[in-house]
Amino acid sequence: MQKYNRYLNKQFFILLLLAFAAYGQQQERVAIINTVDDGDSIKPSDLAYLTGRLRETAVNILPKQRYGVMTTESIIAFLGSQERAMKECKAAICLAELGRKVSADYVAQAHIGRFGKQLSINFELYNSKSGNLIGSFMGNSKDIFGLLIIIDEKAPALFQKMPGVSGTSVASPSIAGGISGLEKAADYELGGEKNYLVNLNTEPAGAVLSFDGVPSSKCAKTPCKAELHGGNVRILAALEQYETADTTVSITYNNQNIFIKLKSNFGVLEIKSAYLDGIGNDRQWDLSINGKPNSLGEIRLSPNKYTVRLNHECYENVGFDVGINKGKREIFDMAGNITLKKGGLALSAEKNGEPVSEPVFVNGKQVGETPFSGSVPLCAKVEIGKGREAVDVKLKHNEKVKHTHSHYASKHNGMNSTANVRGKSFIGSRDGKEYKMIVIGKQTWMAENLNYNADGSKCYDNKPANCDKYGRLYDWNTAKTACPSGWHLPSDKDWNVLMKFVNPNCSDNSNCEDAGTKLKAISGWNTSKGYKAGTDDYGFAALPGGYGSSNGKFNTIGNYGYWWSASEYVANLAYNRIMNYNSEGVYGNLSEDNYLFSVRCVKD
Repeated sequence: MQKYNRYLNKQFFILLLLAFAAYGQQQERVAIINTVDDGDSIKPSDLAYLTGRLRETAVNILPKQRYGVMTTESIIAFLGSQERAMKECKAAICLAELGRKVSADYVAQAHIGRFGKQLSINFELYNSKSGNLIGSFMGNSKDIFGLLIIIDEKAPALFQKMPGVSGTSVASPSIAGGISGLEKAADYELGGEKNYLVNLNTEPAGAVLSFDGVPSSKCAKTPCKAELHGGNVRILAALEQYETADTTVSITYNNQNIFIKLKSNFGVLEIKSAYLDGIGNDRQWDLSINGKPNSLGEIRLSPNKYTVRLNHECYENVGFDVGINKGKREIFDMAGNITLKKGGLALSAEKNGEPVSEPVFVNGKQVGETPFSGSVPLCAKVEIGKGREAVDVKLKHNEKVKHTHSHYASKHNGMNSTANVRGKSFIGSRDGKEYKMIVIGKQTWMAENLNYNADGSKCYDNKPANCDKYGRLYDWNTAKTACPSGWHLPSDKDWNVLMKFVNPNCSDNSNCEDAGTKLKAISGWNTSKGYKAGTDDYGFAALPGGYGSSNGKFNTIGNYGYWWSASEYVANLAYNRIMNYNSEGVYGNLSEDNYLFSVRCVKD
């Protein structure tokens, strides 16, 4: 009996040792650090998605009994804060050292850069303790979806290089003897097909999809994800002005990427705007196609017949029909097809109550002298006398107007000077608003912010009173087309010309000291704590309209002014200029195109 008890105690001790040994085996930590963009142009949410895909791949490939993939929260916990984690991730020169900081046995990170006009990815995996590189992969793509494809193709093979993943296992000792006569029940197998999650993209994006003839509410428009059955799936992709794509794809694995390029099914109507002697070039032509408003320039239309109408305050209406065919371009040049609206003018002049004879000028050309009677374009500039004083007369279409001009000055007011000229304005044909304009050097600028109510624009805090004072705020894509005809959103070069006129020492695309004080309005800026408004030396009258962000919030009105340029740095990132209440300069800046900034137009 004692011998039997000693045997049991020995067996219990062995089992206890095995339990302690199993308990002592801890998982090795794998830290996949947040992906960073060396060019700072990819959205943080997209970078987080790439990091998530890498971590998901590691979890699927690495044995769970040996490896544990650290979460973002656990990495932040070791580094102390979100801000420090972001700084450490981006500034890390030695990735293995960063792995040791977060107590990881292995560490990896992806860097996004640029190779020519394409995006590049470089992913490296290190042993944190030894600092040795286990492996890496690189690749190039035109967009972020291509980077996902590179990760899906190359990341699994890299993680398989880690110890205990793809190596051979130790053979178990052989046992003498054998088993025979085993009776075994048939294994149960679940019938039916296997489903996979796939990523779908089209070029261009926005196509409506259906799978085997059935639309998906969760994948209505590309890009999107869908859960599809394995095997062949028929996919239809439809988008206006493109041929419907009909393709069959073999679905074989999870997170499979499917890309469909759509063939165009449209023609182009190009309308080239024109103005006679420059008359009315400060006002927009209004275009309608089949009764719907449209913009001038190159217009994509599905093959069909269309009725086109062109209207302008200064010109007779123009209308025509056009047939559009797939892949063809139809051009309508307005230069030989427009006629000025005219009215009759009977003009007399008097000085000190006595009639006098003075030369009459229409749009810069002498057409006679007073008393004058003749046809005059409605929007032409009428001047009188050797001093070319403007005649304040409102002409009427196809009607005669009598007007007597008196008490006019004998000297020219300097309109052709390259110095600043104040007190001039024009009427925007689309909104009927009067805008002040100013000549600074060889440029003509609007002397106030644009207030045209276009889709993609808002009033600060959605209050109309702020639009009345500061103009509207526009996202970048809207700002590019918001200026009236004959005017345009200034390029970064246009801004540089203005800066160098105000301060010749300013360099291109850089901060320009003192220019802000000379361009800011003399009131309307925060002047608390001794801060000063501007001197408005040139009549530019810049005001601090603040900005709007993509989350619907507005900020810094009364303190900062932001103005778009038409120049793009990279996709979704454009140049702009900033003035603020506590500085005398004008500052160059880069911002994402979904921000809402003010617009100043410059004349063509």
